[in-house]
Amino acid sequence: MAFADDLLDQAYHLVHKDGQNPKQASLRRAVSTAYYALFHLLIDEAVVNWSIARQRSILARTFEHAKMKKCCDDYVSSFYAAGQPASCLILKDVTQTFSELQQKRHTADYDNSYNWTKVNAESWIDKASVAFENWRKVRAQAEAQDFLLSLFLPKLPRQ
Repeated sequence: MAFADDLLDQAYHLVHKDGQNPKQASLRRAVSTAYYALFHLLIDEAVVNWSIARQRSILARTFEHAKMKKCCDDYVSSFYAAGQPASCLILKDVTQTFSELQQKRHTADYDNSYNWTKVNAESWIDKASVAFENWRKVRAQAEAQDFLLSLFLPKLPRQ
């Protein structure tokens, strides 16, 4: 099982760890871990395409949270449903989830005034899980592969 999948499993474990009365620390870590699961999934998908295996970990460290979020936000805002293949709509859902989850991670990690509930936290983990499923549906499509490049390269021209 890949690291990203392990992180997603860990997020579910954390949200259920304390039964019906979970601690805020467990819920917060669960949401944060769900974001990192999707973050690492996309990075892993991008670097696996790199032909020199020993350089993949170096390439993986070039990805930046803010740039990835901006790329996702740009993809969502530039998306037009009419005439787009279904794979683009699925990819839009993945990018939108990434962007939203990053914001939820910030809330979980830095906003101590926010009171997480088990239902709320689990719903964000479920969204990450759906993003995993959706990504795996479109990962081989040209649009998805172009998206991966845009996560770490300077702005690419739209094809």
